[in-house]
Amino acid sequence: MPRSGTDWAVDMTRQTAAFATVIAVRWIASALLALMLASAVSPAQAQTGPNAAPTPIHIGVLAYAGKDDAVSRWQSTADYLSERNPGYRFVIRPLFLSQLRNAFVEGRLDFVLTQSLQFSELSRLDSIWPLATLVVKGNGQRLEQFGAVIFTRQGAGFEELGDLVGARVAGTSPNALGGWLLGMQALEDAGLDVEYQITPIFTGLPLAAVVDAVLDGRAHAGVVRSSFFQRYLDAYPDSPLVPVGTAERQGFPYPSNTPLVPEWPFAATGQAPDGLATRVARQLIAMPADAPAAEQARIAGWRTPLDYSIVDRLRDKWLPDPISPGSLLRHFWHYLVLILAAVLALFAWQARRAAKRLGAAKRRLRRAFSGLHTGAVLTDASGHILLTNRAVEGFARPEFDGELIGRPFCEAFNLQIEGLSAQCAFGDLVERVETRETRSVDGVIERDNQRFDVNLKLSRLEAEGDTQLLMSILDVTDLRSANALLTYRATHDRLTGVLNREAMEEFLSRAMPGKAPRNEPIHASCLIWTDLDEFRLLNEIGSRELGDRILASLASHFSLELPSDAVLARMGVDEFAIWMPLSSRDTCVLVARDVLEIIHAFRLPDEHEHLRLKASVGVTRIDSDDLLASRRLEDAERACQSAQRLGGDRVVQFSGEDTELLEREQQIERFNALRAAIAEDRLDLAAQRIAPMKAGLPTIHEMLLRVTDANGRLRFPSEYIEIAEKHHAMGDIDRWVIRQSCRWLARQPTDSGTLSINLSAHSVQEPEMLDFIREELGDSSVDPARVVFEITETAAIINLDQAERLIGAMRRIGCRFALDDFGGGFLSFEYLRRLNPDIVKIDGRLVEDLSHDPVAAVIVSAIVQVSRVMGAQTVAEWVETEDQYRQVTEMGVDYIQGFLLHRPTPLDKR
Repeated sequence: MPRSGTDWAVDMTRQTAAFATVIAVRWIASALLALMLASAVSPAQAQTGPNAAPTPIHIGVLAYAGKDDAVSRWQSTADYLSERNPGYRFVIRPLFLSQLRNAFVEGRLDFVLTQSLQFSELSRLDSIWPLATLVVKGNGQRLEQFGAVIFTRQGAGFEELGDLVGARVAGTSPNALGGWLLGMQALEDAGLDVEYQITPIFTGLPLAAVVDAVLDGRAHAGVVRSSFFQRYLDAYPDSPLVPVGTAERQGFPYPSNTPLVPEWPFAATGQAPDGLATRVARQLIAMPADAPAAEQARIAGWRTPLDYSIVDRLRDKWLPDPISPGSLLRHFWHYLVLILAAVLALFAWQARRAAKRLGAAKRRLRRAFSGLHTGAVLTDASGHILLTNRAVEGFARPEFDGELIGRPFCEAFNLQIEGLSAQCAFGDLVERVETRETRSVDGVIERDNQRFDVNLKLSRLEAEGDTQLLMSILDVTDLRSANALLTYRATHDRLTGVLNREAMEEFLSRAMPGKAPRNEPIHASCLIWTDLDEFRLLNEIGSRELGDRILASLASHFSLELPSDAVLARMGVDEFAIWMPLSSRDTCVLVARDVLEIIHAFRLPDEHEHLRLKASVGVTRIDSDDLLASRRLEDAERACQSAQRLGGDRVVQFSGEDTELLEREQQIERFNALRAAIAEDRLDLAAQRIAPMKAGLPTIHEMLLRVTDANGRLRFPSEYIEIAEKHHAMGDIDRWVIRQSCRWLARQPTDSGTLSINLSAHSVQEPEMLDFIREELGDSSVDPARVVFEITETAAIINLDQAERLIGAMRRIGCRFALDDFGGGFLSFEYLRRLNPDIVKIDGRLVEDLSHDPVAAVIVSAIVQVSRVMGAQTVAEWVETEDQYRQVTEMGVDYIQGFLLHRPTPLDKR
């Protein structure tokens, strides 16, 4: 039933009275708080003097592009103002939109630099006035205003703004000044009723999302900032996007068919010190355009503030304020007296209720204290227990179960803390927190032959003039065990159990500090680097499992045969480093030969006992006063490489000049061999099938590079990749692979599946690579939807911005994108979400560890789940056993790749 006007007035009166009651209570509380703050601030102000530290002046800056970018951009401006205002230190406070509003309302900002629309909003909340208007650089001009442009696709039939009746119009958000409000004002000026005659579509930031909405047909027209639209047209001159109607304004260098509004204001708040705002205004306006602060901020300078009333009018029109307490009080002020009387009556009633609530709160706190999962004990100043909870009973001496109240703390608990006297000494505990409100202490509690590692949080409480001590006791036994395990895993190789490379480098830096104490002899030691010869061949002929068994058994063999003071570390796949002291009767070469004999004597205790290992061994000498002891690892490795070049299975002692010369010659030889292989077309391709696990998914063929040397032997490219990347030859190799792969795919039936091509980190950075891909796809007439480009996790994170641009461009062509080796490096799920790949290839090392590492299983499962939510397909790499196949299948991967299903075969044999 419709409500009458009288009913509405009565309801509004009731609501207003209730709301005004709350407002009055808040006014009274605010007045009391202001009095207390005034009394607290006055002494502090009296302490300032001529030698006091500079007063911080806080500038709230809108961080629309991220907080780090805001600080980097405006810090020089803060320094510029600090230099010109002695006694003040200007500080940049980067804040997001809502944070800046809250900080302004709470009075934590002296100055504000934000966009025009928020400045208009802040002016309604408290005292704020503009000091200067930002001047930006645009097409060689100094711009004090900005505008927007309403655009559409060519041929869409919208010649003038009035033609947009019934159209879908895209913008970033309903409260975006340049991305929506200016466009709505222009449409209304053209005679449209924007509430009924257009359909809004809000895409959110960035502005490129509005462009995409128009390009893909979700919207007929869009509204973006003029400068962004011009940059887009400059970047894509062939774009079909055009402004609607006339988009020219005299003196404005960008296309605009909307009103113009002033740029950002630099404004002062009521918190700014007297006289400082005027000086800051003059200093900003006087800032030269070539000043470092202006160049760092990427602006042309500042000018006297423009009139922001146009922004106020736009805000009032398109973003009207809701009904506020102020507006209600202006209309119903005559009820104020009645409300205040009611408030005073409520005070007496609330006082009676407060006493009851306080008693109930004490009872609830006592129950909550008793129910805590962390042990808690409250004692008086002498250490006698006043209160405990149930969780602490598991730490107390058994004979005192349930009878702790009133007993001395140190009698009830067998607590030992390093640095304190035996049996805890309660007085020492009190001294630990005498100068601090809360202190954390680690200790040990023993009970019934059990030992608990505990962490104590000690807090001093002042209760009715008496000192009390509150102690929380947390059992951290499992946590410390886990930390010890993590430390072990961080310093030891998972397969062999010996030290890893980082731990070996740390050991050398500690064992050889670089400066021997005075009058103490200098001790010599040997550093040996071993690399198993032909281990890769053994791994390929046999299996990866056999290779792992050999490495683990060899590490155990070393541990038994080497002296007890030797230090062993695994440095690579089949590389070990050994450090041992050098006796006066030995030389490093003799010690290294003993190590080589140990390797020769190694046997596997099973059907593979016929295997004989050979190794290339490099050795170098280290003295205890060596300033670069950790660098000797490189020397030993170089000597090992020299032993390999000489045929292997021998010992070479490091000699700086010889090794470096050989290394340079070897690099030149490899690079020349690579160039010859490219010039003579001795590169080959092999394909490995990636099998789908679900019906309807196409088979994927990954292209793998092979190199034929001058003697006709087929080699894997890994030995050439490093030198190719070092000499910037990977771009030529990638081009060859792309060209040959597209030609091969063009000869295959359309139902033969999809092709996957790897791109190196160099190609990701190369701007011309995208044009080459377009050209090859066009020349070979290959459907781009049948091509997937793989980028490794490492290449993606090193060149993240370039990778995003390349991925976006390839997707617009029609190709798909796969993120290779994910999970093996440092790329987080946040970067995965940002890159948004079509396919995620799970690193083979994680798949390899599934059978014996539960952490690897959790990581793989998480990657599969996150990828599924993102709409990306997953590929499990290195699947070589039935058990691995079963596990990844149960986890729900979309594809499987590995020797279990298919070994790479040359293209001409497929």
